[in-house]
Amino acid sequence: MVKPALQAAAFVERLPRRPYCTDDPAHGLHIRPQATALAYRHVQHNPPPHVSCIVFDVDRKPYEQRREGYQEWRDRDLPAPHWIAINPENGNYHLGYLLAAPVARTNAARLKPLRYLAAIEHVLAKKLGADMGYVGLITKNPVHRDWWTIWHNHEPYSLDYLAEFCPDADLAAYNRRSGKEASGLGRNVTVFDNVREWGYSAVREYWRPNGYEAWANAVRAACESANAFGREQGGPLPHSEIKATAKSIARWVWNRFTPAGFSQVQAHRGAKGGKVSKGGGRPAGTSRTNWELWEAIKSMKAAGYPHSTIAEDLNVSASTVSKYAKISK
Repeated sequence: MVKPALQAAAFVERLPRRPYCTDDPAHGLHIRPQATALAYRHVQHNPPPHVSCIVFDVDRKPYEQRREGYQEWRDRDLPAPHWIAINPENGNYHLGYLLAAPVARTNAARLKPLRYLAAIEHVLAKKLGADMGYVGLITKNPVHRDWWTIWHNHEPYSLDYLAEFCPDADLAAYNRRSGKEASGLGRNVTVFDNVREWGYSAVREYWRPNGYEAWANAVRAACESANAFGREQGGPLPHSEIKATAKSIARWVWNRFTPAGFSQVQAHRGAKGGKVSKGGGRPAGTSRTNWELWEAIKSMKAAGYPHSTIAEDLNVSASTVSKYAKISK
């Protein structure tokens, strides 16, 4: 099939300047200038800092491989992909959607859009019957002559538009999942969540002159430890993503949880006379309190952050922030 020039150009302009590429993933990856990389059958489609397109890997069963189709997206009432790169030998294919705006995946301050995209990606993959263990680092290069590529002429999609094709119940179920169920972009979110939660209290050990370097190294080690994803989840995240993620988390926690903020929390406790409720410190009507979350909220409030920012940064509801802000310990 002849490649429509505009659609092919839209794909190419989003590629990294020096992407990973290979003719056979089993033989390893190379890093090449973009123009050179496009001569390879597989190419890295997103730069490390952000996601500008999402790709799904669909393997056809043996009895389907001689059948015309590649219409799973249509059969499941999903939006038309911007391209489908098909292996003519067995019918397996990669299907790609371009995003209207890139989504950061290594920036702790921009985690909300990443959570949203990870949920959308997961639900769409389930609906397509795609491989949930697809790593997502490289894709069948849709401009390569070895693939039969179908192009669709559509503007890039917004996250809100893609979410319209994801039942609310499925998105909610995804957000309740455990870290062991993470795959795709959910791996990035899981690393952020696990390491940031640990960091809220761990950072205190590094509040000393020239302590930031040791803190950054500790966060790096924590991220590497959290990056223990199995094959069925897509495997560990690339080293470059973990390095950038660790740098962002270290800076984010260090700037938000400071000795001054913690001192104000302690002063608040002292003003209460060290009194503890009969519930062992629990507020009335609350059976369990996450005291690390309480201290994180109190510290951010002491630093002057509004409830809306605290809720977004800590991935909790505004009502939870309000409730915890009223708790005395």
